[in-house]
Amino acid sequence: MAWAIPGSASAAPGQGLRLGGIEPQGPASRAVTAIHHNPAMLAAIPGTAVHASFSTGIEQQRIRRSAIDPATGEPLSELRTPTSLAHLGLGYFVGASLYFEPIAVGVGVYDLGSRYRLTSAEPLRYHLAPDPDPGCVGPGLSRCPPNGGSVESRHDITTALAWNGGRVKLGAALHLPLVRERFAFDDDTALASLDPDASTAGCTDKEDPACTERVGFKGWTQWIPRDGAPSGFDFALTVGAAIGLNNDTITLGARYRSPPLRRGGEVLLGGVGVVCRPEAEVGPEGDLGDQVPPCEVADPVGATLRQRLPQQVALGGSFLLGRSRTWRLDLDLYWMDLCPGGLRATRCPTGGSQTLRLIGLDRGSATLPELSRFRGKADLYGFDAFARYRVQTNLFVLAAAHLASPAVRRGATTAADDEGWRIGTSLGARVRIPKVDLVLVPGYGFDMLLPRTVGPDDALFSPADATAFVNGSGDINAPGAAGVLDGRGRPSNAGRYFGMLHTVSLAVMWGEREVLD
Repeated sequence: MAWAIPGSASAAPGQGLRLGGIEPQGPASRAVTAIHHNPAMLAAIPGTAVHASFSTGIEQQRIRRSAIDPATGEPLSELRTPTSLAHLGLGYFVGASLYFEPIAVGVGVYDLGSRYRLTSAEPLRYHLAPDPDPGCVGPGLSRCPPNGGSVESRHDITTALAWNGGRVKLGAALHLPLVRERFAFDDDTALASLDPDASTAGCTDKEDPACTERVGFKGWTQWIPRDGAPSGFDFALTVGAAIGLNNDTITLGARYRSPPLRRGGEVLLGGVGVVCRPEAEVGPEGDLGDQVPPCEVADPVGATLRQRLPQQVALGGSFLLGRSRTWRLDLDLYWMDLCPGGLRATRCPTGGSQTLRLIGLDRGSATLPELSRFRGKADLYGFDAFARYRVQTNLFVLAAAHLASPAVRRGATTAADDEGWRIGTSLGARVRIPKVDLVLVPGYGFDMLLPRTVGPDDALFSPADATAFVNGSGDINAPGAAGVLDGRGRPSNAGRYFGMLHTVSLAVMWGEREVLD
């Protein structure tokens, strides 16, 4: 088993599961987290409110990769020995709301489902390369080269405005997304090389570590570009509405969040990339020998990464139940367009792929200077139900249930992106300290990613495509060319995947008495 620090034991990046702790949340919930879930509900907070939360947790993965035929690289029906990984993580939310009747203003900074997987194992290297220095997690470009691990970091800086029209409330929010990506994977150059005189031509078996190139990237959306990087500044908008019924015992809400608008849904990250040989050694007196250097001495090159962020739609309701209104039930039903193109999957030709461009790459490598990183994303549909029961005036018991569809297609599941069906629960308490107008909300969340099997015939990563493409002399009309150009002509991802997440959180809220009720 391997461990990595830090990270976020969280949901799919951008999902916002348990945002701000386990307090009831959604498009119809009266909470500061409405900055994200539905800015219209800020108008339902009758005063000043401040919300801060911190969470930590652990994500566990158990993966059994399929054995392969060493002659072809094709997966077999047998499974290898299980590999277990564990990733520790952190998350946060800080937000505030001010009410000036009939206008409310909110501002927040928060983590939105970041995922850090800084460790891996040898059997998984072709989709999640082991980091030789897993403790080096600095975001800067001058140290911690991207030669292992995976990071998908999402943060939002949000300002919101809401209007209280009585039963009807309207709101809008401006989001400034901060996106950070880091990944590294190994390529089997015996599959990719078109040059019979290349140094990998002597490899008779597929997935031979001696015939491997590691491809890595690290970068972020740079608002103030440096070293020739492109500007990564972008913004997204959310619009929302809510209506109160039956003397406000029922509230219904809806919101829509746009994709980033500056580049039509795409964000552009600037950073560095590396192409190196993880198994090579430096020769005598620093002689590198091969054109592709060993990873321990490889110099990063400039790089950019393009990817799309999803649009989102959410519907929800909040219900006060019981004669004394001791129960409160909040529901949240949402959709994330992770496979861009709308509700119809057939309109998603890219599968949420990323486009990596390596500037100044040594052309002696088997890796192309511009390549597609296939991810096989699938639209995510989720449902959350939060229940709150008042035990005493200053004490509430909290419980929640969570269900979400996979964020990646079955055939594209890998160690770096192994989302299965998610079933989760949350438990906690809400304790009000009246003398100082504080509320404390400790909580625990558990999620299970149901086992997912990618059979040899189901795997979308196919070494057969790469072989057919090479046999066709690299002709873009040759069999297998489409898979190679999509980034799928690589070692197979067939195997069995299973995961669990444990999250512990603490939220602290301050506000006027009627706000904390």
